[in-house]
Amino acid sequence: MFKKFWLKREPSISVNNPLLATTLNWLSPLLDDKGSLSKPNWHAIEEYIERHSMAEQKRPTWNEVARAWMASLTHKLPHEYTQTESANFILISAEPARYNVSLCTFLERARRRLLSTAGAIFQDNVTGKYVIIVFADIDSYYDYVSQFGSEEGTFGLSSGMYINYGYGHFVFQQDQLETAEVIAAHELTHALLEHLPIPHWLNEGLAVNMEALITGHANNRLTSSSIGSHTEFWQHNVIQQFWNGDAFFRSDEGQNLSYQLAQLLVSNLSKDYDLFVEFVNRAHHKDAGDSALQSTYGVSLNELTASFLGDGNWAPQAKNGTH
Repeated sequence: MFKKFWLKREPSISVNNPLLATTLNWLSPLLDDKGSLSKPNWHAIEEYIERHSMAEQKRPTWNEVARAWMASLTHKLPHEYTQTESANFILISAEPARYNVSLCTFLERARRRLLSTAGAIFQDNVTGKYVIIVFADIDSYYDYVSQFGSEEGTFGLSSGMYINYGYGHFVFQQDQLETAEVIAAHELTHALLEHLPIPHWLNEGLAVNMEALITGHANNRLTSSSIGSHTEFWQHNVIQQFWNGDAFFRSDEGQNLSYQLAQLLVSNLSKDYDLFVEFVNRAHHKDAGDSALQSTYGVSLNELTASFLGDGNWAPQAKNGTH
């Protein structure tokens, strides 16, 4: 059975939008039923909405699409899920109502805090409400996220992620509310950065620092022992995995060391907020943000990294020899 619970009912929208009344009629064929946890045909859905909706109708239509999508998805999952809604979020969870309401309340507060803290960087440009899926079992979680990997094989463990595919959405493993809030703050940061072509290390560094700011948890804080691990682990060839983002998906200690290094670099750079805003808005993943860093701070990524790891060849190398 699939239940709905509204944390706060939205005011009715008085527009003549036949899509709202017939969402399932046109959407059902586009909710791909191949596989147990399939992906909708987002390209076709977007084309249909663009063709049949006026500007003021698009957000409520996308919200209906999100609800229908979640109903279709959770029907295939082995637990009973409840849909909880707030002003900006749709949460799907098998947790008790108190958990769901508390998490939605936190998400609304975190969104406001992030936008007020760094509105010059973050952008709240979602098509409809944010969708969050809290999977009740670990197998369902990994079955779902495995659909979005580019390659088969071993990958790092995760407790949650923001999937920027089609209708961008958050996925979590079931966990204590306090842990879920930390994950939510981290992944919401990613969602508010999706409009920028920034390198992966900068994206993760911002997310780790923002989760610490909002929740007070600093899970990746450096210690005296971890400093030694960094100097042993990072070599010229390995640092390239940090710049291109691959190191964040390692299945060994390199994953945690990547988050720590990203947090440290972003923390140091953000001490001058105005320069940092300029850097983030100019950084591009094609060169790991190196040219943007040099034009704003007057230092290279090689120099910045050497201040922590010591002298070495830390400069990012572009693929195919060009940036």
